[in-house]
Amino acid sequence: MSIILKRLKQKQSIFYIICFTLFLLSFYTNVFKIIPESRYQGYETFVEALVVGKMAKAQKDGVLAASGFTGVNYDKTLVADSILKGDQINDLLIRDHIIIQFKDSQLNYFVGKENTPKDYCVYVSHSGGNALFWYGIHKILPFDNYTNYQILRLINCILLSLCFVLIIGWIYRNFGFITAIVTFLFTFLSSWLVLFGGNGLWWALWNFYVPFLTMLLLLEKRHNFPEKVSVNRILTWLFIAVLAKLFFSGLEFISTAMLTIFIPIIYYAILEKWKIVDLIKLSVKSGLVATGAIIIQFGVLIIQLRYLLNSYDAAFQYLANAFFRRASFKSGLSGADLDSDRFADSDSLSFLWNNVIKDYLRGNAFEWGFIDKGFEFWFAVLIGIILLFYAIVLFLGIKLNTRKYMALVISTLMSAICPLSWYVIFKEHSFWHPQIDFIIWYMPFLLLGFAVIGVGISLLSSKKSTIEKV
Repeated sequence: MSIILKRLKQKQSIFYIICFTLFLLSFYTNVFKIIPESRYQGYETFVEALVVGKMAKAQKDGVLAASGFTGVNYDKTLVADSILKGDQINDLLIRDHIIIQFKDSQLNYFVGKENTPKDYCVYVSHSGGNALFWYGIHKILPFDNYTNYQILRLINCILLSLCFVLIIGWIYRNFGFITAIVTFLFTFLSSWLVLFGGNGLWWALWNFYVPFLTMLLLLEKRHNFPEKVSVNRILTWLFIAVLAKLFFSGLEFISTAMLTIFIPIIYYAILEKWKIVDLIKLSVKSGLVATGAIIIQFGVLIIQLRYLLNSYDAAFQYLANAFFRRASFKSGLSGADLDSDRFADSDSLSFLWNNVIKDYLRGNAFEWGFIDKGFEFWFAVLIGIILLFYAIVLFLGIKLNTRKYMALVISTLMSAICPLSWYVIFKEHSFWHPQIDFIIWYMPFLLLGFAVIGVGISLLSSKKSTIEKV
């Protein structure tokens, strides 16, 4: 028996190493062309400039310059007077104009090809912890700045690859090899994950999964070793995990990231037949812990804004404006010239469906660079396939009387709320940023959906084998 267990562990280890290596190569180099090279190289250079610009600013003026916020360095003599006279913080068009004009120069400033100018346009949507983290590692590394930048990219890709391997590892341990390999293949072939995965430092995508993974792995350990994992331990690590997410990406996709916390709770509540009161208690405690971490993040952001804007009133006003700007088209704060007829019913469900949800269902899930450009595979089709296998797993799972299948399909269905929460609550952001917000389908709804497909294939293949034997 010990020999069999040893061989099984070796098989798992080899599988994990292969998954990790393929993920890393794909994220860091796009060698498999999961996304067209032009898209990979040119994606989100706008926000990447903010991180690199902050590191260049830190080299020149220290890490706490501009209250620690990310931004771009620029020469005001090259900017039109009408732009310079505008409000670079509250007027998004003014801010974005400066960032776009100087975004391609930030890496040159950082590596020393050009002198870093003294003017700096700040980006205050979150506290800039990501740039501080990367700059701290950069200071430790003994190489030139360009080499350091590439090493930082590599570290980012390593962390994301590890994140997905941990998720696939949980699937392997709980649902077997076939399910794990199907999940890996779908994840590996997902163009949006590669697009976000490795062409820069701003999108440290792995941090969005840290709260989810923390709950998933700790609840799994408590399931296997109840005496070793207390609720207090789970909540302590959850608090740290949420703080880590907020440090790296602030309030970006906040509703989605916070709701992912509850998906592992739902899974293990069904698997272990918790009482309703126990489910509610852990959910409430987890929600309060996450809220506490968010309050701390708000506190840090308010202090930063206070020193940047010179008053707490201005800091609170900016945060209030930022929320209403992202939640409504009628705030008048977006910086865009909104056509009154087009957005007259923007608070209605019909507007939300026709202008937000439908667009995110019609996006291309697999924009592969290794086939003809005419190929499109809508997210709606992918979700439809998941729902088909959802029904298969539900039907076969009931016949087999196996709770883990029921737990998976229900928690997967519930996880759809995670991305939908962002599309609904922050519909203004979703409307204007389709180049970004498709990624939240994977937090973690599609990843669990891939597991459902894998379980369905595994169950169907087992049923076929049983029939053939008969």
